[in-house]
Amino acid sequence: MWRRIYEGLQAHFPAFSVDDWWGVTDSFARMAGSILVQNTAWTHAKRALEELERAGLLEPEALTHAAPDYVANLIRPAGFQQAKSAALIRLSQWVLEKGGLDALLSGTESADELRQELLQIKGIGPETADTILAYALKRPAISGDAYSRRLYERLTGESLSYEQIRRAMLNEFHQVEELQRLHGLVVEHGKEICQKRNPRCGICLFASHCNRLSCDPYSFI
Repeated sequence: MWRRIYEGLQAHFPAFSVDDWWGVTDSFARMAGSILVQNTAWTHAKRALEELERAGLLEPEALTHAAPDYVANLIRPAGFQQAKSAALIRLSQWVLEKGGLDALLSGTESADELRQELLQIKGIGPETADTILAYALKRPAISGDAYSRRLYERLTGESLSYEQIRRAMLNEFHQVEELQRLHGLVVEHGKEICQKRNPRCGICLFASHCNRLSCDPYSFI
């Protein structure tokens, strides 16, 4: 099912680029951005990233030794700055304990192994961990986020948990690049078309299969 969704969205968003979508290519910037975007829009998280970069703190070595209150003030645009400041510093310490970004990127530890370690860091939950793994550490991982769950439910009539959606996607996709694109495309589709309220069903490529429009929800499976 997710393969068909992927192919459809690829055709619908032909200009989609993971790097352009993120707006940053640096691995640590993406790690930090994964924390900063929690419970806020990416535009706010991006402003906080820019403040960290201007302060010379967008690298694990510098951020590890920064004062939490100073970091919190810099990332104020992203909200929840005290909690996110602490999480950013803990994540930086973890990166250094692992030997640095180069060691993480070239290492042989699996996605599952690194995921378990990330989930032990206070302030990093499943969605943040999976985002870091996929986009920063280049491991086969994907987030079973709200956009994915909403799309699945509207196409099948069945509501699944974060973990169920994540595993279903990983059962069909194994390449990092495809997993990155699948997630990004589903998010874009969810933001632009399959919105929570007032979805733009008239331009949706999946409209004829959508449970929300009282179609046969199982015709897409």
